[in-house]
Amino acid sequence: MRGAGESSSGPPSRRATALIKQAERLCHVHDHITRVIANLEIPEDTFTDQYTKAYPDELDFEAVVRTLLYQNACGFSQREVYSRLRRWAYLQIRFGLNRAPTQQALSYTYRNRLSIQDRQTLTTVAEGIREVAAEHDLLSAPDEGPPIQPEERGEKGLTDDEILRAVRIARDRVFTEFATGRAANAKYEDEVYWELQSYLSMTAHGKRETKRRASRLSQRPEMPHGDTHTRAIKKMGAPDPQTKLPEFTDPTGLRKWKRIRKTLLDPFDRAIENLIKETDFEDNLREPVNVAIDVTPWRFYPSPWKNRDLGIVKEDFPKMVSGYSGPSEDDPASDYERGYKFATLTVIGEDTPIVLAMEPVKEKSNWEGDGAVSMSKAEVVDRLLSKAQEYVDIHKVMADREFDGHAVRDVIDRKGMTYLIPKRVSAAQDIEDIENIKEHPTADIAVKHDVPLTVDGRTHEVDFIYFPPNEESETYAILLTNTDVPVERAAGLKAQYKDRWMIENEYKSIKEHFLPTTSSSDYRVRLFYFVAAVLVYNVWRLTNLLLRTWFDVDLGEKPPVPAGEITEVLALCLGSGIG
Repeated sequence: MRGAGESSSGPPSRRATALIKQAERLCHVHDHITRVIANLEIPEDTFTDQYTKAYPDELDFEAVVRTLLYQNACGFSQREVYSRLRRWAYLQIRFGLNRAPTQQALSYTYRNRLSIQDRQTLTTVAEGIREVAAEHDLLSAPDEGPPIQPEERGEKGLTDDEILRAVRIARDRVFTEFATGRAANAKYEDEVYWELQSYLSMTAHGKRETKRRASRLSQRPEMPHGDTHTRAIKKMGAPDPQTKLPEFTDPTGLRKWKRIRKTLLDPFDRAIENLIKETDFEDNLREPVNVAIDVTPWRFYPSPWKNRDLGIVKEDFPKMVSGYSGPSEDDPASDYERGYKFATLTVIGEDTPIVLAMEPVKEKSNWEGDGAVSMSKAEVVDRLLSKAQEYVDIHKVMADREFDGHAVRDVIDRKGMTYLIPKRVSAAQDIEDIENIKEHPTADIAVKHDVPLTVDGRTHEVDFIYFPPNEESETYAILLTNTDVPVERAAGLKAQYKDRWMIENEYKSIKEHFLPTTSSSDYRVRLFYFVAAVLVYNVWRLTNLLLRTWFDVDLGEKPPVPAGEITEVLALCLGSGIG
């Protein structure tokens, strides 16, 4: 955007065409026209701000331009736009407004702050956005705000105040457990850093853009610089205030990860306990619960190789990064994808999905020597289950083939829980059993009962369940469980195992809506970002549970507050000082 007195360069059609093409690309990744408009990168020389002082509420010029694009693209009157922005505060955050502009403010901006040429550009862009949004079905998507029909709202109705109250309740059980350990007279309270973290999640932009947007949206007189925010995070992840500086000069080293883990996961665990004990979640549990365990990577792009041909690895490459998704068949010489890996345990099934425990994961990679550390999956599962058992009674544990191991099954069985874990078809006996099933004249599902599994002198019996190929698999699948399974129950267990896919949706939500981008290789920053993302995910889930409970309605799987909105509401709660 240009300041007063600066002229537009190039014909309106050229600038408008570029923005419309950009909007069309955004239509492929966003679910509503407001998100398309909010994520448009509008070059600074596109529109001319004719006045240096805004009218009369000191509204940000770019934010009002986005609002005008929304109004014209949807064919709304100024009254309708004002009403929508007032009703759904998320739109204010989305467009970068610090409040809903009045009809007079919108009219003033259009007539006095935009040049005639810029009004033509705005109209052309808005019409183009409407056309591409209609082609992608984004105009017919549910309007912003809680997607609940009026008859579902109960007597009081689901208002912004109720949503904010639910978010505050969930929020207050989480963020108070983390402290930076700074002096009492520090310039910024710890809550300010959580506010900035919410903006990071909301915008997925770099520090400068986030700082600019956070300063504009927040009602605080001043926000900390991005570097100050990073230093505060490192303080939260510092293992011990008494740690001598020379002992902590390499926060990426493997030797330090356990201390960093304890420093950040201890308050994480307390926050989870608060969420469960001090909200309605505990009352709504259908115990004993079913849980899913899985591992997700967070991509790390830099290469570990200083000289791959000579096998020389960078000395400062982060030790907690693991390789995964190895070289493809088309390119055997290609490198492994790399990333930080985290394991989570999540309640699934009929209960509200919530992450009860998480653990960092480290596996030996192709660039590491013989002395590299690889965490035992059984040890990770043991820690996850032990922590989750403090909160809930667990019945079934479901995991994918990554946890196919005798030691993992032994850990779960020793805790008195039932497991459902697939087995890789590898042994000759597996192949022989499958061939026998194929030759059977009528049966395509089979169960092999009471196969002994022995680990460290302990033995328990396992049932092997064989399932035929389907659209998801070209070969027979083998599901192992430590409970006795009659053949007629096999299909039911397979259907129940599909509940595990809820954890895949969880990871998708966390990465898409709650995990900000960062280039940092400091493990304190990486682990904190993921911990914070999981906690905001839980705040989202608990907020929706509270709303369901208050209004006593069955809303099915569709949350009253979508995942994409919760960081905006959270930032609004924190930034406005709503207590």
